[in-house]
Formats: sequence, structure tokens, C-alpha cells
Amino acid sequence: MAPDPDPGIDGGEFLGWRQVETLGVADVVMSILEARKEMPWASAAAVSRQHHDNAIYVQVSLFESASASPGTGSTHQDGRIQLIAGFAARQLGEELVTAFGDKDVIILK
Repeated sequence: MAPDPDPGIDGGEFLGWRQVETLGVADVVMSILEARKEMPWASAAAVSRQHHDNAIYVQVSLFESASASPGTGSTHQDGRIQLIAGFAARQLGEELVTAFGDKDVIILK
């Protein structure tokens, strides 16, 4: 099942999946840095991936507490979580593939 292309997240609007040929670490890092300007409360980030058909969907979320479970923008008892970016990529760059390894979620504290 493909992720919802336009979910409303935590009172904000998610404008859809950004289509890219190859998603790299720099794309993910830039989305985090841009969002942090508006979300100084965030203390960690989660990057998750999901394979569907011929695309890889990658979601980037910021959350308030490193003990909060990243998800789809819900509020966890330990703090806020907000989806900040979604990418639909044909492939992941080598560094991002290495970062994920055999896992589908990366937590950045």
C-alpha cells in the first residue's frame, strides 16, 4: 500500500511527496535543517523508508523527545512529532542505502 499522498500532519499541512530520481543524504539533511528553523523544540529526527511498486517512499519527521516514537505526526506522551518531508524516489543514493542498512528507520539524535 502506498503512503497517503497528502496527509494532514499534527495540525499542519503536508503538501505531498516530492518526486526525485535519486534521494541522497544531502536531501534529507537539508529538509531537517530547513524545518528546524521553524521547530526549535525538535531534539531528534527520524527517517523512514517504505518500498512500494517501483518507488521508495522516505518520510522525514522531527520529534521533541528522543524517547518519543516517530510515526505519522501524532503527539506522543513525551513530546510532539511532526512529519516535515516526504520523498518518492526511484532509488536511494549509496550513502543513504548504507545508512539504512537492513533497517527501515534511522533515528538521528
